[in-house]
Amino acid sequence: MTQRPFDASQWEETGKIKGFWRSYARDWGKVCGCNALLMGVNMLSFVIGICLVMFLLPLIFTSFTPAGLKDFILETEMVEATSVTDEAVENIFYTLCMLSSFFMIGMLLVVNGPFYSAVSFYFRNLITGEGDFRVDFKKGLKENWKKSLAASILSIVVTVVILFNIGYYQRAEMGTLSLAAKSFFTVLLSFWCWIQLFVYPLIACVELSFKEVYRNAVIMSVKNFPVVIGVFFLQIILFGVIPYGLMFSFGTIGYAITMLLYMIFSFGFLSYVAMYITWKAIQKIIQSQ
Repeated sequence: MTQRPFDASQWEETGKIKGFWRSYARDWGKVCGCNALLMGVNMLSFVIGICLVMFLLPLIFTSFTPAGLKDFILETEMVEATSVTDEAVENIFYTLCMLSSFFMIGMLLVVNGPFYSAVSFYFRNLITGEGDFRVDFKKGLKENWKKSLAASILSIVVTVVILFNIGYYQRAEMGTLSLAAKSFFTVLLSFWCWIQLFVYPLIACVELSFKEVYRNAVIMSVKNFPVVIGVFFLQIILFGVIPYGLMFSFGTIGYAITMLLYMIFSFGFLSYVAMYITWKAIQKIIQSQ
């Protein structure tokens, strides 16, 4: 593992002593600014995510269609039947598609790879106290766009294959075999999400071949398993529990709060967390060599 040029002693002075929360408190304004950037550059990813959600989720959840959702609402008797109009159900359905697309972006399954690696490069330097957005972002984008674009394409392909297999075995009538296969691909999808945490920070921080990026991402996922699981559940809370909970509990107000979180907090915070744990893992490997 060849580290990009950097004075490792700075990590001793900042990252380890201050810890994550002190580092984030110092950099939170810049992280929020990068969050707005990530929100903007992920618009194409958002559209791709919606297409994947509308195509793949009905294979897994049979009620994830306007007609199926309407039947589900009527069966559960959550609201008066007279208020369950086709227009209201369609609005709920497309809102769910939108939130699900943001969920895929938040889990780093469908993202704008080149910009994520550029932001990761900037965050690395922020964590060590040397960040200059204009210089770092331009350098990170120029040096890493090819590799990170390939990583984002690979992520979409693997995600589609895994979700399709989950949907296939969800509908297949093979008894225990269907359950075992569906469970296997569900765990595989989770592991793929864990790997994604390290991919773009590794591309930004270390001189590795494309294959070595993923090999090291797998190794780091295993060696840092407790931390990775914690971040994984944090992703689920930020992009799943909170958005869906706010929407179903508070309606329009909840939707507005969710969009505000997307615009100023969620994406930047998660990228900063991913960069921090990756940089810390890289330092452990380098110090052990």
